[in-house]
Amino acid sequence: MSTNKTFGTFFLPGPTEVRQEILAAMMQPMIAHRGSAFEQLFERLQRGLRPLLMTERPVYINSSSATGMMESAIRCAPAGRILSLVNGAFSERFAHIASTCARDVDRYEVGWGQIHTIPQLDERLSMRKYTAITVVHSETSTGALNDIRAISDCAHRHGAVCLVDSVSGFAGAELRFDEWKLDYVLTGSQKALALPPGLSFAVASPSFVDQANAASARGVYFDLVELDAYARRNQTPSTPALSLFYALEFQLKSIAAEGIEARWARHKAMAVRTQEWLAKTADETGKRVVNIAPLGSQSPTVSTIKLPTDLPAETFTAAVAKRGIVVGSGYGKLKGSTFRIGHMGDHTIETLERCLSACSSVLRA
Repeated sequence: MSTNKTFGTFFLPGPTEVRQEILAAMMQPMIAHRGSAFEQLFERLQRGLRPLLMTERPVYINSSSATGMMESAIRCAPAGRILSLVNGAFSERFAHIASTCARDVDRYEVGWGQIHTIPQLDERLSMRKYTAITVVHSETSTGALNDIRAISDCAHRHGAVCLVDSVSGFAGAELRFDEWKLDYVLTGSQKALALPPGLSFAVASPSFVDQANAASARGVYFDLVELDAYARRNQTPSTPALSLFYALEFQLKSIAAEGIEARWARHKAMAVRTQEWLAKTADETGKRVVNIAPLGSQSPTVSTIKLPTDLPAETFTAAVAKRGIVVGSGYGKLKGSTFRIGHMGDHTIETLERCLSACSSVLRA
């Protein structure tokens, strides 16, 4: 993987490093998005995307950030009260979107870095009637990984649909849409898919699309009913970002060659290696550097690491950048005390070692 000569190699938790070959693929000429050439392209993208989500359903491809498909989830959800599972900045964002879409929202909050457990969720869902819950699969601000299969099953037992944000989970963490009987999953292009920002994706169950038909405020741009109808014709309702579609097609071929389960395993191996590095670094330097998500609930794509109190995150990330590696600062209320490594996308154990070496150099200094 080449290094960005201006900024260094990206280990941000999004946008992550994009290979030069993918950027070059975006230089292809424009085509009419209502013509047969585009429909053939869209069909090829469907064949590439569906195995990544383990689904036979249409995968909606929208020219927007993933936030758009979060709003789509809310606007198309059944009428009634929503329970938002909050354990970090982006799960709070999901709750905020629900509130600003004029939905009645309750928040079930746990500490940043923690996950939502099923007994407690079951208890909350027993206390009041909810028609939908929102949850983040991989919370990018904390690196905590929720068990979306168990959470979805719990929601279904209480008659609620489960709306899943898998922005930093998709293509890096195990996700089986059909087998797990999920209702709705959304994601974006700039995380473990290792593409430039600008595309969002979603998949919805047949029953969720049917229920969306009854939603009175679906809007236009993110109307799932229309997205579903157009996808079945290998079309998009609005003008697509064609250059990004070309990049997506190129990357899907690479992912197919690797295999999605192998890709999941590679991401898991990078997370394990990062945890091993943390333990060794703490032992050798005597400095307290720890993943804020506990073992067993750490995301395979991003690690949020607490720094010693005498080392501000801004100072640390700037020093690492001078060594040719770009890591993320903490997010939200964790901004000053943590940094984040996005071990995702096309990174490997070998490229990760360069990142960890640069981080070690700063910590030792």
